[in-house]
Amino acid sequence: MATLKNKELRFRAAILMAVCGGVLLLNGCAERKVRAFPWATAVLVRPIAPTANANANADAADLAPDFRVEPPASPARIFALKPVPPRPRANVPTATETPAAGKSAGLVPELSAQETAVAKEQVAESIAIAEKNVASARGKNLTASQSDVLAKIAGFLAEAREASGEGDWARARNLAKKAQILSEDLVAAL
Repeated sequence: MATLKNKELRFRAAILMAVCGGVLLLNGCAERKVRAFPWATAVLVRPIAPTANANANADAADLAPDFRVEPPASPARIFALKPVPPRPRANVPTATETPAAGKSAGLVPELSAQETAVAKEQVAESIAIAEKNVASARGKNLTASQSDVLAKIAGFLAEAREASGEGDWARARNLAKKAQILSEDLVAAL
């Protein structure tokens, strides 16, 4: 029984020593610890001003390297300009070409007859909803941001009508849908 207690005491002592050793190892080296400098004592520290003596100035002048800057032989090399490539010329429309003709010459997705009919219907529906919402919002007092949204809706509606006049039903549908969504948001905010 005594030997059992001795073994148990030795085991506990070994565990205690291992824990203490682990704490010391995890604590790190005392030399590498960063020491905190308390700000309360920072006011008490005064720097020591170096004393000026003639020998120190003479030694410092001897230590300074001697750099000599020599200008280039030809000053024209300093101010030489790099050649600039010529500007590209913009195509100016001639008198026969009109700006409206250039606008309709853009890429317009071709829709089948059925898709065109559906797009026309959607454009008309979205424009009608947007105009109804705009008409209901016109009689009310609007904030500056709401007035801005109203102007954007009018711009989308004008562009949708223009696109439908050009036969670009996909673009007209997108613009009319944007006007419809903005107008619904505006009416919901009122």
